[in-house]
Amino acid sequence: MKNYSSQIMRSIRKFYEIKQSELAPIIDTSQSALSKIEAGILELSASQWLSICQNYNLDPRCLFTGKIENLGDRKLKVEDHKAIGGYTIPAQYGYLMGSTVRTAYPLIKFMRMRLGDKRADAYLKSTGFDLDYFLIMNNPLNLKFSEHLVMFLISEGCLTLENIGSIIELGQFKDIHSSISAELGGTDSFDQATRKLLARVKTTYELNTSYEFQGDKEFVRALDQSFLKEFKLASEFNEFREKFNLSHFQGLDAFVSQSEHKLKSKHTSNGWLILKAA
Repeated sequence: MKNYSSQIMRSIRKFYEIKQSELAPIIDTSQSALSKIEAGILELSASQWLSICQNYNLDPRCLFTGKIENLGDRKLKVEDHKAIGGYTIPAQYGYLMGSTVRTAYPLIKFMRMRLGDKRADAYLKSTGFDLDYFLIMNNPLNLKFSEHLVMFLISEGCLTLENIGSIIELGQFKDIHSSISAELGGTDSFDQATRKLLARVKTTYELNTSYEFQGDKEFVRALDQSFLKEFKLASEFNEFREKFNLSHFQGLDAFVSQSEHKLKSKHTSNGWLILKAA
């Protein structure tokens, strides 16, 4: 099993803009030893890992998942950024950052599974981002990043509008939504699970689209915010968003003990509807 300790240490240090000499005392080691940990030459001891988790409120499982679910006290806002902490944001992605790394995580995971880590890392580097940026799930992104990633996957022949559901299936819904899996677990009804997911969208996932629970046949209404017009998103990507969104709601069945639910989507002038299939 892969150990992400080196990437996690680098990510934390860059996020908080601290030097190795400042982080080293927290794990009771020297700056030179920390440098070797970040380079993957040395590994953290159990006590050092515990200190990091306690000091930065990390889920200990991130050592093996490579995902830091939340870091810092950042609230999701639609803002422009030239930098986030110690990370420089590429100019083409530094505006209207209404999404988070969490929304792109299933796409990145899918890319790694289909193309391998080497090619995935090469693509992510080509965007101008620091690779460590993508370990922190609550770091902001703009929707253009996801559009470019989707179009790249389509151009590579590993994604079509017909196999979008496999992104969730291969990535495993409970991993993709691990930040709220505990809340969803043991949910009595599909409607209740959907409400719980929607309650977290604005604070955890994105502000680009508003989701309204309708119930009955018109189950959920998705309305894009007006500022998305500035992105001039490709029609193929908008179709992807609709189908990808549908697969998330369909995946809620994994948390519900009752019968399977069939859903479908319907395009509208400024978003889409998630409908309960007859």
